[in-house]
Amino acid sequence: MIKKTALALCLILPSLIQANSTLQPTLQFGYDWGGKTLATVYHPNNTTKIRAGSGIDLEMGATVGDDIGAFEMQFLIGYKVDSDSASNGDVTWDVVPFTALGILKSNRWRFGGGVTYHLNPHISGSFSGYDNGVYFNDNVNDRYDNALGGVAQIQYQMTDSWRVGLKGTLIEYKLKNDSSVTANGNNIGINFSYNFGD
Repeated sequence: MIKKTALALCLILPSLIQANSTLQPTLQFGYDWGGKTLATVYHPNNTTKIRAGSGIDLEMGATVGDDIGAFEMQFLIGYKVDSDSASNGDVTWDVVPFTALGILKSNRWRFGGGVTYHLNPHISGSFSGYDNGVYFNDNVNDRYDNALGGVAQIQYQMTDSWRVGLKGTLIEYKLKNDSSVTANGNNIGINFSYNFGD
């Protein structure tokens, strides 16, 4: 279903943009929550979970549209990372997302939907030390296949350039060396975007 949606976006959405459309560089950043727990980091007073859908999300790209029309498109490439460290090691989960959104505008509100393609999903880290006098050295270096997912987003335009919103992503990752092992990356997050040139 997601692959059919991606094809439809590629074929239909460009024809909806008017000939007088403008292209504006866009910077977007936010934080997402959710997904399967991939690792747990133990601290003296608490624990931290590294999840397949969580992390800081930094993206840049372009928004194509105009001030008069009710439709615009957004194309972004980014870097998403979730990491934590303790006194005896650290662990990092990261991925490179490409996202394409079709967005309907209504006054200061923007309602969007589209597809995202995640490159090189990867978790790596190591912890070593002594547990009850026994030395341990735990390592993880798992790479997942590139994955295609769906995205829905709603944003409110605070100023001519700044927008704030919520974004939801549906995606699943498959381990490269064992496709039967999957990691649910579904998440919801808050984001801020800045359009240059407004």
